[in-house]
Amino acid sequence: MLDFKESLAHSRTHSDDLYVLSLVLATAVKKMLNVKGGIYLSAEPDLLQKPIVEFGHRMRVDGLEKFGDRTILSAVKFYRDEGYMNRDEPVGVVIVYIPVTYIARLLKMLEYPLIDEDDDELVLDACGTIVNLIAGYFIKEISGLGYVHLQMSHFESYINSALNGIAFAASEEAKYEINFEINSQKRIVVEFSLGNVPHV
Repeated sequence: MLDFKESLAHSRTHSDDLYVLSLVLATAVKKMLNVKGGIYLSAEPDLLQKPIVEFGHRMRVDGLEKFGDRTILSAVKFYRDEGYMNRDEPVGVVIVYIPVTYIARLLKMLEYPLIDEDDDELVLDACGTIVNLIAGYFIKEISGLGYVHLQMSHFESYINSALNGIAFAASEEAKYEINFEINSQKRIVVEFSLGNVPHV
């Protein structure tokens, strides 16, 4: 198993750090699925580095590009501390995409009440619950690697796309897209971008 702390110690660029922290995020998602729902992936997560497409200094996001079908997406922003949060100056963001046809089943496997996938408000909240879990597990993981304890925003959820985009760290030009397979089908996509996070 990759030693994340050692890998980060040998990173020479921010791009190297972002790759390792994307692996940390993938591990956090795997842990969350296993701990909360006894869910195991059918393949190792697939990581792809992509350029951030932005307009108006906000990240363009489109769920239809991920699954080709009606998709819920939820985002949580990370902040270095409460001051940055109050000014809405994020250091990073995690965005979770899940097909509407799968969200109810996934929530049930995670031991939450069954929801009606035709109720938009319920599926938006459901995806928000999942991105909150993922963000929380990730913050715990990187805090254990010596980074400051990041603050996280309330989730924001959308169907198919966020018309006005999602705020992200202005310093960043790249993101990672991480694909997760359950029962040999791509079921969850996570996008992730993170700027420089201070150490404790």
